[in-house]
Amino acid sequence: MSPETRSLSGRLSTHDLAVAGVFGALAIVLAFTPLGLIPVPNPSEAATSLHLPAIIAGILSGPIVGALVGLVLAVSTWYLYSTAFITFAGGNLLVALAAAFLPRLLIGVTAYYAFRPLRRWPALAAAVAGLVGTLTNTFGVLGILIFLGTLPVALLVPVFSMNVPIEIALALVVTIPTVAVLRAMGKGRVAALRD
Repeated sequence: MSPETRSLSGRLSTHDLAVAGVFGALAIVLAFTPLGLIPVPNPSEAATSLHLPAIIAGILSGPIVGALVGLVLAVSTWYLYSTAFITFAGGNLLVALAAAFLPRLLIGVTAYYAFRPLRRWPALAAAVAGLVGTLTNTFGVLGILIFLGTLPVALLVPVFSMNVPIEIALALVVTIPTVAVLRAMGKGRVAALRD
């Protein structure tokens, strides 16, 4: 069974599991070291690079692997910042869990599906995937908290004006060259490049 068939059938290949493991480990390293958070002067106190492994994993091995790496990211951030999530969720544990987990599960999925239609132009596709994955994380977390009424809308401007540009820049700086290297290593190995 080819890698493409295995991924489409819902089964993960050994390659997919290795990608999930490596990028999941990278997500943990970013979460537990200062490399994952960039200090900014706003209520969130930090812009994040934690979402980048999920974006790359989604592009490299597809939406399932992207979601698995996002799950590792969600568990890591919940372990470290559950108190902050619960505080921002107004003490509502279900809202806090939704804000911590749902967007993170979708980062690699949305990045993969943003890349696919533009795969004939890999640099553009990587940039769009990085942008979409980043915005999935930022708008997902804050959007859930605002939509469910636990976070004041007034916090959007300072968070978005400081965090989003930094996070998008990081995503572009990482995804474009990473996809170029992965593409050079072999088109058949990058799920989002397959026809």
